[in-house]
Amino acid sequence: MTAADGEDLPTSPPVADTRRGDPSAPLETSLQVLAILLLTGVIAWSWISGGVSVELILIAIALGLLVLQRVAARAERRARELEERVRTEKELSATLETFVSQRTVALTEAQRVLHRMWELGHEINAELQPDRVLQRFMNALADIERVEGAYLGILEGDGQLTITAASGIATPFIGRSFAAEGTAIARVAESGASIAIADLDIGASETLLHPETLPLYRQHGVRSVLVVPLRRQRLRIGGVVILGTRPRVWSDVDVRRVEAMSDMLSVALDNAEHVENLRQAESRFRTLFRAAPDAILTVLPRGEITEANDSARALTGISSAELIGRLFTDLVAGEDRLAVLRALEGALKGMMARLEVRMKREGANRLTALAITGLPDAEPPTVLIVARDISGERELRARLLETERLAAIGELVAGVAHEVNNPLGSISAFAQLLLRDPALGAEHRESIEVIRSETQRASQVVRDLLAFARRAPAERSAVDVNELVERSLRLRGFQLTSARVQLVTELEASVPAIEADGRQLQQVLLNLITNAIQAMTSRGDGKLTVRTRHADDVVTIEVSDTGLGVPQHARAHIFEPFFTTKPEGEGTGLGLSVSYGIVAAHGGEIRLAESLPGTGATFVVTLPVGGAPLPRRRSGEMQAVMSPSPLTGRRLLVVDDEPSLRAGLEAFGRMRGISVTAAESGPAGLAAANAQAFDAVVCDLRMPGMDGVAFHEELRRSHPTLADRTVFVTGDVLDVAQRLGPASRQPTVAKPFTFERLEETLVAVMRGERPASPR
Repeated sequence: MTAADGEDLPTSPPVADTRRGDPSAPLETSLQVLAILLLTGVIAWSWISGGVSVELILIAIALGLLVLQRVAARAERRARELEERVRTEKELSATLETFVSQRTVALTEAQRVLHRMWELGHEINAELQPDRVLQRFMNALADIERVEGAYLGILEGDGQLTITAASGIATPFIGRSFAAEGTAIARVAESGASIAIADLDIGASETLLHPETLPLYRQHGVRSVLVVPLRRQRLRIGGVVILGTRPRVWSDVDVRRVEAMSDMLSVALDNAEHVENLRQAESRFRTLFRAAPDAILTVLPRGEITEANDSARALTGISSAELIGRLFTDLVAGEDRLAVLRALEGALKGMMARLEVRMKREGANRLTALAITGLPDAEPPTVLIVARDISGERELRARLLETERLAAIGELVAGVAHEVNNPLGSISAFAQLLLRDPALGAEHRESIEVIRSETQRASQVVRDLLAFARRAPAERSAVDVNELVERSLRLRGFQLTSARVQLVTELEASVPAIEADGRQLQQVLLNLITNAIQAMTSRGDGKLTVRTRHADDVVTIEVSDTGLGVPQHARAHIFEPFFTTKPEGEGTGLGLSVSYGIVAAHGGEIRLAESLPGTGATFVVTLPVGGAPLPRRRSGEMQAVMSPSPLTGRRLLVVDDEPSLRAGLEAFGRMRGISVTAAESGPAGLAAANAQAFDAVVCDLRMPGMDGVAFHEELRRSHPTLADRTVFVTGDVLDVAQRLGPASRQPTVAKPFTFERLEETLVAVMRGERPASPR
């Protein structure tokens, strides 16, 4: 019979069996029977013969006594055997009781260890944080092995050993680092075999432990040590160390149990690491999901929304929590719902759909791009929808197209302006020639003055149109606000007349200059004037009032109309991009927002003045004063110039493809005593310059074939001095910087020009000066 753990149970010693084991027992029985028979025979013979023999009686008595002696001896022997057997049975019973008690204690301890290990496995497998897994393992290890402390050492890549977790007397070791070489943990990690030390005071512990750890053990009263390797993904990365304060012989069962627990820890750490990686990945996904700029929703086959990120609120105007459970199709405009339902059905069949629909938001439809696809292996079947509001993109695209169209118009207007300004220049030139005739009567002079002034007016309109249509970098300079207002009103003159709008201007004469980009501020004024005209169109008439004034260091421009005004609910949004109160197709909602940005960039402010509903609207623009003082405006009236010309006797070369303008300049030269030679093209001008000497050149910028720039480059190669005395004339003055480049020093005079301006510019060039080109 053996115990459960393989140990032999104790057995009783053999005891003699009187029935089988004693060989004299049959003989004794036979003698007893013989003696009884003899005694019986003697008694019977004596009875029959009538006499008793003394000898026979003695013999019978002797035999009887012998039998009785043998019986008594046998009974004594059997009594002794029985006593020995009882003693042996008692000893065996005591031994069995001791063995059973010991095995009960062992089984109880084994049950405790197994239960504690089961609890440990449950705890560390359920724990999701590696640090807490380690701490629970250390505490359980010390409890299971009934030791005073335990710790875990990890081998680092730099050759160091770091204590990452501990319990009991080893707790102060946490965080300490040693050189790994020579430590017991390094040895078991290298060899894979555990190290057991029963007593530090005997044996070769100095050769098994690191010199730095042995004093620590002795300081805490450590006597017994067990070190087992720790594995992670088939690699030995460190070791588990158990410390006891009493000597202990570590059995194979102890070592195998701790090694099994070490493997259990390795699995638990892997699980915790995987769970932590999964948690971090889920957290990153959740963060990306919530912070995605596009609206992301998950939808069931019937259309119920199950998840929605924060951007979904910006798209729908409904919070993410309130969207859960709602039908996605309820958020889509009615005419687009059928297309969305078809896309959802297709997504569940594995087909991805992209479509543009209009989604409802606060009563207004927003154009939205949808990407709809089914989520693979989702249970229940789920569809992913990514939505992006493209209303702004469409508006920006439309504005880009409008910008490109304006750029094309600018190029077209530039060509048209040149073609228009050329005849206007000729008309202006001959008008000036007539006005310089002393014999001209007052009645004719007044008529010709009207021709000249209207020519200037037409030229100014063309120039203003060029300034607005042509895109150019922001250039700040001193700007006359009143002149800017007048120019803007001239551009909108036709609209004012067509809408039967009465124009009232109240321009303060003493308004100082401001430092600004005239083109940008003109865009602001044109936006305000256009909005005012449109606000009064429904009434069929109205009054537009434009005022300028200044106080302290601020210039104020007011644009007032008598339209319907701005509704109260819209006042807070009028400067927001894409917000408009106009019907669809009549406005992009960008005019006031762009104007707001331009004014703010100039350090000013634009606001809507308070007004009662139905009384119109007044926009107020305030700008800081700055810039150089403005020059005085020239009077529009042309007077006959009788003083001698400073160019009298000079020789002037005129290169222009317009015959009428050449004729006008030739007539002006004859009137002022200037020798003028005219050339109809660049090559003809170069030929004239090579044939004779000239004091200065007047050249048109735009000419067929060789233009003014090419002519000037050729002239600089052959006659550099004459090239420095060249004055350009053009019908598109805004194109000068692009055509000549910022480094050019040659002045430019815009068509139509006055002879006085041309004469002053020629004199300055011949003196080596560079007069400012007028804008």
